[in-house]
Amino acid sequence: MRAFVAERAFVARRAFSARRAFKVTTLPLLVLATLVATAQVGAQVGAQPPDRLDSYRIVPRKSELRQTGGFAGVDQRFRVQGTYDFVGEWINDPPTTLRHQARFDNADLMAPLGPMLPAFIDVDDLFNLDNLTGELLPLGAPFDVYRFRGLANTSSATSPLEQSSVELYAALLGPWMYVYGQTTQPPWVADGFEYELRLLARTGRSADTNEDGVVDAADYTLIFDAAAVGNALLPSLADWSAQYGEVVPDMDVMDAQLGAALATGLAVPEPAALAVAMFALVVSGPWRTSQTAGA
Repeated sequence: MRAFVAERAFVARRAFSARRAFKVTTLPLLVLATLVATAQVGAQVGAQPPDRLDSYRIVPRKSELRQTGGFAGVDQRFRVQGTYDFVGEWINDPPTTLRHQARFDNADLMAPLGPMLPAFIDVDDLFNLDNLTGELLPLGAPFDVYRFRGLANTSSATSPLEQSSVELYAALLGPWMYVYGQTTQPPWVADGFEYELRLLARTGRSADTNEDGVVDAADYTLIFDAAAVGNALLPSLADWSAQYGEVVPDMDVMDAQLGAALATGLAVPEPAALAVAMFALVVSGPWRTSQTAGA
């Protein structure tokens, strides 16, 4: 009897030791697996590039809005001025795909109807800028190009049947952004206006204060004199120092570069007509400063 009891006690101790050993070895493994999984998730999140926001100021002498159409066949051009933010953000499409998109924010663009008139065209509302989302095009160009599509005239006073469509391209080249866009009215609307937007903007203020296309010593003199009398409307001397020697992009060159990129590198065919139209702009040269309202 004693031998039987001893044997049972021995078996019980071995079973207890086995369970204890299982807990001792298994629990750290479970904890380790949990930590590894958490680290992998954190690595995926950490690998996502940060969003980027840049604030742009439009160069009015390089930026124009063209209005055409109506019963009278209007064809007018206006200077464009103002500011906007450009946001580049990464969207996580499950399970592991990252998609890059861009959008305008805090857009405040206007086209005065004339130097002596208080009225203006609300350009950002006209193109519905703050509600457009852009995709990065796979062009293989030396600069990034985003395409925006959507609807214009989104105010409650506009009938949905009369809403124009918007197609807009934004090319980023260093601190500069070139934007070309147009609105297209529905084919059943015969008396509406259509618009073309062509603008150049820069992050911060351009130090080319004398508007000769290059930041040089002549700009320093103007900025220094303005700072001496407390004029804060012009760029600062620090802006001039950082931009010294910078050349303002040529609009015709930007037209040609963007048109060539769209014509040769775009993977989808829809904007081909726009590329042809942009080449026509370069050839015919319709955007003459002398015809611009408010010049």
